Amino acid sequence: MLSTRAASLMLPFLAVAAALVSAERADGDTPVDPVVAVVNGSEIRQSDVAMAFEHLPDQFRQVPIGTLFTQIVQQLIDGQLLVEAGDKVNLREDPDVRAQIEDFTRVAVQQAYINRMISDGLKEEDLRKTYDETIANTEGPIEVHAQHILLDSEEDGYDVIEALENGKDFGDMARERSNGPSAPRGGDLGYFTRSAMVQPFSSAAFAIEPGLIGADPVQTEFGWHVIKVLDKRRQPAPTFQESRPTLEQQLTRELIATHMARLRDKAEIKMFNLDGSPVEDAPGQ
Repeated sequence: MLSTRAASLMLPFLAVAAALVSAERADGDTPVDPVVAVVNGSEIRQSDVAMAFEHLPDQFRQVPIGTLFTQIVQQLIDGQLLVEAGDKVNLREDPDVRAQIEDFTRVAVQQAYINRMISDGLKEEDLRKTYDETIANTEGPIEVHAQHILLDSEEDGYDVIEALENGKDFGDMARERSNGPSAPRGGDLGYFTRSAMVQPFSSAAFAIEPGLIGADPVQTEFGWHVIKVLDKRRQPAPTFQESRPTLEQQLTRELIATHMARLRDKAEIKMFNLDGSPVEDAPGQ
């Protein structure tokens, strides 16, 4: 058996080698899946390269497959040579190898069964029904649309508030006086939720009625803010497409749980404790 360290170093290589022996072959020499190498008469095809690419770690799959093509083909060639060398010494009959193959087979069967169950059971109409029942009529949090003018001192804040009360335009004052990044936009912060802004700015903004300016400057870690609220609204419910990933995850979990409960109900299951004694009232017994 390999040491733990040696096995860990071989894992990326073995993933690519496994792709070689598990990749599906196209019928005949069709242009859609051309041969990219021949090793002692065994063909390596483009589909093998694609499968190997999918088995690479995430950071490598960010690189275009064409960039890694030659390296992958070389690894597949090496993998085939190792398989042939192992076959010459009858390693397929080695107990450790057979145990690993059995483990891989069990996992593959489990995953294929679950994938088929989800494919057959996850229906578009069920997704839409769940959306209509649980999401479509919900309302999101309240949002505020506000402008602000960021200043260095409380005194500057009161000076600006006085100028605004005397008819100065808020947007113009923000462009002239504000130290914040929103100054070029007239201090416009757009719509935001209560949790999106620092305190006490957020509490002050949500307490001001639309169309009004806060009576006092509000201090935060960034400075002193003069705030004007333009609008308040309730965030609409997310659309079906926005909700789809969450719905699919939810219904998939429910499908698997329901199906596993049925399989358990039909099965005869006996469970034992670590000391070999029977487990009382074990699930499925």
